Amino acid sequence: MTKRMILAYVHDPPAKQSIDTRWREPNFLFEQGFTDFVIADQLTGCSSLVMDEADDKISIPALTALDQRLQNTLEAGLKAWVMEDLFTLSKEVAESTSGCPHDEQTWQAISTNLQALFERFPDLQGIIFRFGESFDTEPWANRVDPFSCQCKICDNYGKVGALQRIISELEEHVCEQLGMYCIIRMWDLGEEGIHADSEQQSAAFSKYNENPRLVVSVKHTATDYWRHQPWNNSIQLDGPPRMIEFQCEREYEFLGLVPNWLGHHWSTGFPEVDSLKTAGLANSLPPNWAGSYIIPRGGGWSADVASDDFWSAINSYAIIALTREPKRSADEILDAFLLKQGFEDDASRHSFASLIQMSSDLVLHLRYLPTFQNLANQLWMPSHNWIRDDTFVPGACAHIANLVAKEDKTELFQDERSFASIVARTQLARAEALFDGGPFADHPKAGFILESYEWARKFAELSEEIWNKLLASTPLTREKTKTIIESELTNNPLPPLRCLE
Repeated sequence: MTKRMILAYVHDPPAKQSIDTRWREPNFLFEQGFTDFVIADQLTGCSSLVMDEADDKISIPALTALDQRLQNTLEAGLKAWVMEDLFTLSKEVAESTSGCPHDEQTWQAISTNLQALFERFPDLQGIIFRFGESFDTEPWANRVDPFSCQCKICDNYGKVGALQRIISELEEHVCEQLGMYCIIRMWDLGEEGIHADSEQQSAAFSKYNENPRLVVSVKHTATDYWRHQPWNNSIQLDGPPRMIEFQCEREYEFLGLVPNWLGHHWSTGFPEVDSLKTAGLANSLPPNWAGSYIIPRGGGWSADVASDDFWSAINSYAIIALTREPKRSADEILDAFLLKQGFEDDASRHSFASLIQMSSDLVLHLRYLPTFQNLANQLWMPSHNWIRDDTFVPGACAHIANLVAKEDKTELFQDERSFASIVARTQLARAEALFDGGPFADHPKAGFILESYEWARKFAELSEEIWNKLLASTPLTREKTKTIIESELTNNPLPPLRCLE
């Protein structure tokens, strides 16, 4: 068994309250098998806090709190990281350079900022840089998309040329000069980006100077954490050490409200898209696998919604185990987790494990729309993202209903939604046999598990009714769709579901 980095990152939603969770506690993370922990991300804005322009009234308390998090992390035996958006610059530099990746002033400012950060926190293991999207930071700083510059040099070299320069500069400034580690998260928006494009990535890393402290990180999916996503083919590229990213509480799949076992798929791929024995950690690994970047809690845009972390804990346990032993049986991993959680009776535990494995199909039926998927064939935002986190998206729902009606597929679509309700009711009945007066009725998690299956059943039936009314009302506008969805949610509320404004 090879020692690999197993990095934890709790992904708080922007503009929402921070997630209160045990997955932030360094001692707990260490006990679960994590080796590294992101103690501050782009929402903290470490780069902004150490700028000369920083407001001491804001920066000093934030940096002091970070000192304590760093100390707690190190004392627990974990290595500590911070994460930041590219580029985070002072307002003056952002204005004068437009964040051009080929401008020397841009890199002088970043180098100065990195020096200040690691002088302030010398015990950090390194820094993680992300691009593709960015959030606002402190008032004295700006975040600039490194690929938004439209100068002649950027126009000439393109996105790959910009990324070549970024990689070269970060390798030099972080890894060579400061002797720190630098993880570059390759994710970008859309299906035409560099994230899953092996050819573009190979070109971008052609200037890599082979410093092992420079690490690349990609999601296991081609785009984002949806189903109908093939295994990311860039995972197997040569070049810098490579991490693979996994989300345990899938943000587009109800954020831990419903059972959603992913262990088998992380092991051998997703059956709706991946060919047999071609995908998953058992079949497709980087030549120089640095480890796994794991989001045990959070992701997306919604506030924390699940009352228990049981479903995300199963997935966290699975990906930690698979990172250590990528060819280990997912069945064995799931059984070991359940035994550890106190499900001792063998026959009943195996029955529960079988039900958990079926949750993969439950989520496919609840969240994805095969008829529309066949019509649209979307890789980015499959099923048009009609439900996001805990939120119905009326514009997407209108588009789907109109297309399905136009293509005369209404009856087939409705049959699929009806079948989703049947699947949810069937799995709820099996859960009730185990937890409602059954062999696990007294288990501490029994209440939450039953609530999860009941919520899935209610969602299936509610969404079936919503789709029936939408399809009966085509052609639809966004506003008309919003009115129908809001009316259904008023008559049949299912917290935390809401409709996007």
